[in-house]
Amino acid sequence: MSMRRSVIALATLSLLLALAAPRSRAQEDHADDETAAAPAGPPTTRGRDEATAAVGQAGMTFELGSGFRVFVPAGLPIGDSRRMRVATARAALNPAHVAEGFRRVGPIVSFDGAINATRSPVVISLRQPRDPGRPDLRLVLAMEQATICREGLDPLPNVANLCSGWELVEATWTDGRIEARLPAPGGYRLVFGTVPVPAATEE
Repeated sequence: MSMRRSVIALATLSLLLALAAPRSRAQEDHADDETAAAPAGPPTTRGRDEATAAVGQAGMTFELGSGFRVFVPAGLPIGDSRRMRVATARAALNPAHVAEGFRRVGPIVSFDGAINATRSPVVISLRQPRDPGRPDLRLVLAMEQATICREGLDPLPNVANLCSGWELVEATWTDGRIEARLPAPGGYRLVFGTVPVPAATEE
């Protein structure tokens, strides 16, 4: 009787293993399909002082040796091969022309991607081990724009009858990087910095 029970038990075990195997293989195949279908992140273009690439619907991450990074997200209305260049800018910068009390943090970088990124902002960041912000100073990204010339403004290089104006975009420091998000990059120079926090006025 014990022999018969052993035979029945072995037969039952074999049947269970046979039924489980196809399911296991199906689960593995499904996992492989999910892995293959998972979207890859945007490619990365690196350079010490300059990075140039044709950017398409996959987006692009530009990284310079200074720790400056420009992340162009996927799916922006820029076509399939839009040439973009990120490079360290050599032209001098007068902090007073940017904003009153502006102090530069890190390099001045040119980015020629004047694009519509309202769908998903372009992320500008800089490697910075310590937070340069203070209770009386706020972090900003200064974004250069073309503006009508007036006294005290510098002419834009290679642009007739227009001068350099600056827009300040709020920036934050997290985990060793300063970061700002641009829904409409101007296509000129970018530089991080700090500006004084206006003193509170008593009512």
